[in-house]
Amino acid sequence: MMSKPEFTDAITEYIISKIPPYIGLAIFHLNEDCRLINWMGPVHKYVDQKPEKEAEIEEIAPFLTGMIPPLINPMVLPHIQTKSGHYAEIHIVEDEMQQFWIFFVDQTRSAEKMQQLLQEVNSARLKLSANERNGKVENRFAAFHLLDYATFAYKDKQYQPLGQMPSWIKELPDSAVLNKENLDLVEFFPFIEVFQYEAAECWESSLDGKVESGVWEEETITGRQVFLKATAIRHAQSNYLLISIINREDKQDNQLIQKAREQRLTLDQLARTQKELKKLLDFKNQFVSIVSHDLRSPIGAVIGLSNLLLDDKDLMGKMDQEQASLMIHIREEMQRLLEYNDKLYHWSNLELGNFKIVKSEISFNEVAAYIERMQHLKLKQKNIRFILKPNHSKDFILLADETLLGQALNNLLGNAIKFTPLNGEIILGTRVKPDHLEIYVQDTGIGMTPEVSRNLFEGFTRKSTMGTFGEKGTGLGLGIVKKIVEAHHFTIHAESEPGKGSTFIISVPKA
Repeated sequence: MMSKPEFTDAITEYIISKIPPYIGLAIFHLNEDCRLINWMGPVHKYVDQKPEKEAEIEEIAPFLTGMIPPLINPMVLPHIQTKSGHYAEIHIVEDEMQQFWIFFVDQTRSAEKMQQLLQEVNSARLKLSANERNGKVENRFAAFHLLDYATFAYKDKQYQPLGQMPSWIKELPDSAVLNKENLDLVEFFPFIEVFQYEAAECWESSLDGKVESGVWEEETITGRQVFLKATAIRHAQSNYLLISIINREDKQDNQLIQKAREQRLTLDQLARTQKELKKLLDFKNQFVSIVSHDLRSPIGAVIGLSNLLLDDKDLMGKMDQEQASLMIHIREEMQRLLEYNDKLYHWSNLELGNFKIVKSEISFNEVAAYIERMQHLKLKQKNIRFILKPNHSKDFILLADETLLGQALNNLLGNAIKFTPLNGEIILGTRVKPDHLEIYVQDTGIGMTPEVSRNLFEGFTRKSTMGTFGEKGTGLGLGIVKKIVEAHHFTIHAESEPGKGSTFIISVPKA
């Protein structure tokens, strides 16, 4: 028996990436003169003459005459009849030492079935004219049962069987339902519900392509376990799903089967709970949106009433200092609750996708003026100097949704005020860069550590840092900013250093 050939790195990489993992792989290793150095695998399946060292490959495999050295490297010869009744895919590869490697991949069973498939397709072509007159053109996938595939067309979220079902599928319980049009395939194969999310990208593409699933397990009417694999195909602007049975005799398939056994419980649980989880998430988001909307009116009414009482000089004159402070505290807490409620409402609607970006050319100065009015009271309370630095360059053309961008900048300015001490400074400015525009909010606040900077924009968080004036945060502001920025296809990042303030920069592609 020959020893195992010594593979070079290039040949090892070629085997891993290019050679299909099928039973029947045979390998010949030749020197630069095309004489045999070594061999391994069932070479008798492909050649009649017993291999010997230093033998010329053309003597052993006459069908390779003139093929070595190959015209291109690597050279792949599909469906070559090597011996009577045997077919192979042949790979001829030259390595970095100018030696040659020949790989034989058994395709005998596939070739036989392909001949049957072509025969049936040709028969269908003979009937094509009559079928067209009847409006029933045969589908090109309808004969794939000969290759052990169960084939379905996928349209409008419905599956329709194509052609006959393969023999193995008839062993599954209630397999007769698979012959119905617009059947509920997910009820029959729960695993498909999980795979549909992977297949959607392929099916929704404008290009032809395919994506393969993992392996899952089914039980036949006799109690035998079978292992299946699905392939989603996009072809000629139509979508198809092919399901095949795994070959138990294939070593690679045995590994897949073992992996399927290990993952079975996880996949089953995922398939069963996915619908319920989606329902719960939708309910949660709808609930938050509705409640936050309905709370706004009573909160606003309490704030209005507290303002009315605080503006009544006679009433305030009758109160002692503790009562007056309590009334002011009530108004401030209700204003904070209203701000939190508004942010929660915006957050839930952004999560649900209940907003539409309507871009137009907007005036940055007008947006900035609106934001300053919104934050005027907070700026005044902390005696913060607000500086606006617009860019009057003709290159600064801002295309955005004015309302949503205003909300994002308002949140950034509010965040800057929160972390800027008394008598500080905040700049809202713009810059023109070679390939993009920038909008920035720069403050002279307390700054952030690198760890804090990395975890910004992560959405809702229960942990919120207290402001320099004792302000309490909501944990939602920067998450809303990120949602709005990404919806515009802009980007945002922060630059900060403890004790030296922070700068939040929104990068906008040039119009």
